[in-house]
Amino acid sequence: MFTCDRCGDFPDLRPRRSTIPPVTDEAAPIVPPKRNGRPRVLLVDDSQEQRDLYALMLETRVTVMTASRGEDGLALASTERPDTVILDVMMPGMDGWEVCERLKSNPATASIPVIMLTAIDSEEVQDLARRAGATAVLVKPCSVERLVLTISEALGQSVWPG
Repeated sequence: MFTCDRCGDFPDLRPRRSTIPPVTDEAAPIVPPKRNGRPRVLLVDDSQEQRDLYALMLETRVTVMTASRGEDGLALASTERPDTVILDVMMPGMDGWEVCERLKSNPATASIPVIMLTAIDSEEVQDLARRAGATAVLVKPCSVERLVLTISEALGQSVWPG
């Protein structure tokens, strides 16, 4: 604690040295432990900021797993069997459309609802999503209420707390 001459004590808010390595956009997939009764959502987005933002928005309602690349998302979906997948469309390498098509063509993951979450706002996106097998398309930025409602509809169950 520091002491201020005018108002007294206040906490030391200086950044502390961390032993945790810095996170990059090529972060390893995050798979939290299973939680009873909570849907598991796989969020695939190449943007660290977007993954962190939407994971933070959803963490009180669902268990969130994340991946930064389409290939990692496919691997996690096959091994972890999430209840739903949220996919960014524009990603380097394998884009969201291809990831969705591969999920839907694999018998082990074909039944998992896929929600496309994209910055692209056009009528063509709806058609592409339908052809790829997506359940829904949401445009970024998307409110937590809209995202949770879409997840609930995709799962056929409420994911609101309480």
